[in-house]
Amino acid sequence: MGWQDGLTTSQRGLGASHQRARRVLLAKLQDGDPCARCASKGIYHAMFTRYARLLEVDDFPGRVFGGPQTKALSWRRCNRQAGAIVGNKLRGLRRKAASGYTRW
Repeated sequence: MGWQDGLTTSQRGLGASHQRARRVLLAKLQDGDPCARCASKGIYHAMFTRYARLLEVDDFPGRVFGGPQTKALSWRRCNRQAGAIVGNKLRGLRRKAASGYTRW
């Protein structure tokens, strides 16, 4: 179970304002613009308007960290892969804290 299970789309921060941001960003998209998630790592993945269904609004640094978010378009796969990496690390930290494990 994820940390956001049972929450509505709006409660997860993906409501009307998020969808509005997606429409605005898609309208501004030029064929060949880089994926924001990959560009932040120095990798170039071109995005194209004809694949809009595969693009998502990515929040930087990520909603799980709180604070102000910068919204940009990323490939769905890149966005979700980054989210999975953060989620797995947080899950590991919670598990470690719950077990009382400490490393000397």
